Amino acid sequence: MLLTLTEWARIYYKDPPPIGTLRRWARNGNIFPQPEKQGREYKVHDDAFYIKPNKAGTSIRQYHPNGRVGKKSALLEKLIDESKKIRC
Repeated sequence: MLLTLTEWARIYYKDPPPIGTLRRWARNGNIFPQPEKQGREYKVHDDAFYIKPNKAGTSIRQYHPNGRVGKKSALLEKLIDESKKIRC
């Protein structure tokens, strides 16, 4: 399901950022999966999330707080595959 940037921000943030900031995040690739520009506005998948710019260069791995190693989630696998395509 596709949402506008402001709808997406209202869902994920108690105090959503201004529309200018959201558009900059969309242009810079800080939202994954990448928002689509439809006409004059961006549309975002409802399961999209923000990627901090200073964390973009680090390797993507699953966090195990109690030391247990389980199966990687489908989203994590997709992120790892996409990051390999970008870095090559």
